[in-house]
Amino acid sequence: MENGRGRKRIWKNLIIIRGLPGVGKKNKARKLLYEFGSGGMYSASDYHAMFNWNKDYFSQNHMWNRRDVFRAMKEDVDPIIVYNLHYRLQDMWPFVAMGMRRGDYQISIIELPENYVSINQLYSNCLGKIRKQMFRNWVDFWEEADDIWDVYHDSYSIYRWQNSREEWNF
Repeated sequence: MENGRGRKRIWKNLIIIRGLPGVGKKNKARKLLYEFGSGGMYSASDYHAMFNWNKDYFSQNHMWNRRDVFRAMKEDVDPIIVYNLHYRLQDMWPFVAMGMRRGDYQISIIELPENYVSINQLYSNCLGKIRKQMFRNWVDFWEEADDIWDVYHDSYSIYRWQNSREEWNF
């Protein structure tokens, strides 16, 4: 794409990977990072693990994850790969909004798994650490996103985040 002065615009990549626990989001992120040869991987799970998966810290951990991605964008990291559960559109909205505001990130969403995986298999993949009912809840409340525009134009997400005081939203 020309930028009006005869130079091609150089796009950086923001890749959002979503899927239930145990589907291989981290492995997919590692594979993509290897293919690109550089960049950064970001997940709230890194913080969850630091706090021994204590639910009292989950909200804060996601906030730190958003902060890390925002700062990576300011440092022109390419690609930025964000891998989280992202079962609701509002979970992805801050990342899509950051990329749109920057204007130099090509944003894509990858949903895993590509083929059906049973709740029993996911439970097994997670070594039984997550109750099967949690998987059922996520499946029941999963919000479809065919592309980034489904996320970016989601009215609830806009309402949810419009008054956020986080660093990325100023």
